[in-house]
Amino acid sequence: MDKSLTGKIRSARSPKIPRVAGQSMGWAQELETDGHGNLISALTYFLVGSECRFSCSMCDLWKYTLDAKKTPVGSLTLQIENLHRRIARESPNRNPREWLKLYNASNFFDPANVDPSEHATIAQWCRGFERVIVENHAALLARQNIRDSVLRFRDLLDGELEIAMGLETIDPQGRKWLNKSMSLDQFAKAVEFLGTEAIHVRAFVLLQPLGTPLADSVDWAVRSSQWAAQCGANRICLIPTRTGNGFIQSVAKQVAWQPPTARQLEQAFEKLLQDRLGQSALETSEVIYTVDLWDWDSMLGKCSTCSEPRHERLKQMNYSQCFQSDVASHLCDCRAIQIK
Repeated sequence: MDKSLTGKIRSARSPKIPRVAGQSMGWAQELETDGHGNLISALTYFLVGSECRFSCSMCDLWKYTLDAKKTPVGSLTLQIENLHRRIARESPNRNPREWLKLYNASNFFDPANVDPSEHATIAQWCRGFERVIVENHAALLARQNIRDSVLRFRDLLDGELEIAMGLETIDPQGRKWLNKSMSLDQFAKAVEFLGTEAIHVRAFVLLQPLGTPLADSVDWAVRSSQWAAQCGANRICLIPTRTGNGFIQSVAKQVAWQPPTARQLEQAFEKLLQDRLGQSALETSEVIYTVDLWDWDSMLGKCSTCSEPRHERLKQMNYSQCFQSDVASHLCDCRAIQIK
């Protein structure tokens, strides 16, 4: 970790929104493909706990954490219990093949963020879900005590475990600005360990991170995604780098950075899906590429005429894992606009 860069990242932050221990930020429901032609209902619980020990330059998750250095024991279980009961009232007929994402804006296996004493009760509340997905920093998985904690939690579940980890980019220029405190070797070894233990891996890759030349950002997003797949990640999610954490805005001019456009996201996804056509079934088996569409409405390079059909096309490509023709390309000239 670069202490100088860490200081700049933290000093650029806006005041944190006050959060209350034991009170979640709610839940969301979406569909994901299982890679075998089926759509799975996935619940996401947005849990409130302590802040991540790392200070990555692109991260804005600190906004959704407590000021306390350690999550109060029992507060995460309480949030999960309350969300379960709320959903049972509002959606009593759950899909039997449902997945559950427990996203605590930090690391699930860092004892400061989730006390290991809560793992057993959390696992009990996860009963009945086909898969449980949590987030964790890859560098932590180099520690034996963390690995042991991962395996104990896996064994407590009656379904599968998946761990989501941020790779962000393999571009050397982009990595200089990440402040990720993680080497590519650490990421690769973390994926290898999880794969050996039959734990699914989801990797997050950034489109157009700080430091990556704009003209090369699509290529680096594709290469980073393919590298994660080669390491053994089962699912790679491409996320457009967004502003909102303070630091990115403060250095944007210095590094000639601008938010990625809708067209860049389309190009990267198209390339990933089309490249698989020339690979063998063995090379592509169980590897799923998706794009994150949560911030689609705020992305540049689209308009009210083309936004909805372009969004729908990407969503269907997420589901089908197949390239689809761009039927909305005739609607306007948004794709030809260069954002400066």
